[in-house]
Amino acid sequence: MSFFREDRPEQKRFYSSKKWKACRAAYLSEHPLCERCQLVGIASVAEHVHHKIELTADTVHNPMLALNPDNLEALCFNCHQKEHHGRVEIDPSLYFDVNGNVKQLDVSRTQTGGA
Repeated sequence: MSFFREDRPEQKRFYSSKKWKACRAAYLSEHPLCERCQLVGIASVAEHVHHKIELTADTVHNPMLALNPDNLEALCFNCHQKEHHGRVEIDPSLYFDVNGNVKQLDVSRTQTGGA
C-alpha cells in the first residue's frame, strides 16, 4: 500500500523531496518523542512529522507552511493514525518507551488514580 494518495501528485512530490526529508530529519532529531503522548505523560517514539495545517496542492509549495517548524508536530504511529483515520490499528494501551521497548499502560492505576 502506498503512503501517498495517487490523486495528490504535488504532495507526493513534496514528501519525496530532499528539502522535506532534511526538514523531517532535523525536526525528529529535536523532537524524538511523540508530542501528544508527552502531554499525557507517555514516552512514545515519534515516527511521523505531521503538518498541523494540512498541505494542499495550493499550499504545498509555500515553505512558510510546508517547512515551518511551528506547523510541524512529532507523532507516534498511534497518534498519527488517530489524526488521519480517526482510529488506532493496535491496542491503545501499548506504547514504546524511550528505549524503544513495547510497554503497556497499567489501566487499573489510571482508572483508580493510584500512585
